[in-house]
Amino acid sequence: MKKAPVKSAGQRPQRSARKLDRKAALEQRARGLSNREIAGLQDVATSTVRRFLERMEPERAAVEEFKSGRADALARIQGKALDLQERLIDSIDDGVLQTLLPHQKNGLLVSVNTVFGTAYDKERLERGKSTSNVGVLARIMGSALDMAHKGPVAEAAAEEIEEPVSE
Repeated sequence: MKKAPVKSAGQRPQRSARKLDRKAALEQRARGLSNREIAGLQDVATSTVRRFLERMEPERAAVEEFKSGRADALARIQGKALDLQERLIDSIDDGVLQTLLPHQKNGLLVSVNTVFGTAYDKERLERGKSTSNVGVLARIMGSALDMAHKGPVAEAAAEEIEEPVSE
């Protein structure tokens, strides 16, 4: 049987090692608790809480800085995406467009519009603005695309497929 360590007069009793629940400490700090209150709740030394929160401060500050400028970052990405889309679209000549089947043209348009709409929605959400008008426009555009591909040429092709072949 192991004997307890001998303590000299005035010496603090030795404590067993305890671990700080880091996630809980961050949540408690976010709720406004002091280092002393967090330490008391987690049964650790106040200095443990202080050291941990000091180490986390640069990361927390970086996250806050990113969050405060996220709408601008999304707007920059949206601008770059629009520039790339414009250059890609400009590089597609009439010869390439003529070789595309209607469903391929539709797919290209849907892809371009989806990328633009997603970036636009994210930017507006970050700025606290409505995105419901984008959904309405998407439905209108979808209907217009469907009608464009159901024009006279598409209808004639569909009729040829549906007509029974007479022998």
